[in-house]
Amino acid sequence: RCQYLSHTEGRITVIDVALTYLQADLCVLPADLQAKRPTLKGWKSFQTHRPIELQVRQWFGPQTDAICIVTGTISGNLEVLDFDCEASQFEDWVALIPAEIIARLVMERSQSGGRHVIYRCATPVCGSMKLSQIKRPDKIDTLIETRGEGGLFLCAPTTGYVLEQGSLTDLPVLTTEEREC
Repeated sequence: RCQYLSHTEGRITVIDVALTYLQADLCVLPADLQAKRPTLKGWKSFQTHRPIELQVRQWFGPQTDAICIVTGTISGNLEVLDFDCEASQFEDWVALIPAEIIARLVMERSQSGGRHVIYRCATPVCGSMKLSQIKRPDKIDTLIETRGEGGLFLCAPTTGYVLEQGSLTDLPVLTTEEREC
């Protein structure tokens, strides 16, 4: 079970974090760590409305060990760049982006060694897109994709997800020009 030390109460549980994310206007749902999906049936209704505090309290019991956040308009035009395949293209991407933008972005490492770059946009974002893929003899691997309108992603404090820069409760808002650079 995920727990973090707290300065005031001794421990912060997953429900505490989920409520903090909800207060930061993020659409937070309980998730299945292995499936990387919400545990709720009919979760897609939360692509257009955020849960209320009572729902979050009911969903995040002592056995809940994973949190996901729905991206897009429902979470304040939230978008995530998802670097897979052990983030093989992450450093190349960082080298292309102005340092002042990189410094503002929220970044986390995923359970598989990938990376998430998390931010809000000044304008609505499009749906999720595959940005970079590689063809293998037996399959196509996605190296970079977005999680946009109607998408979702697992996040810290889920086991294996570690925030490395910034905070999910203090997300930067990128202009259209900054997002496209």
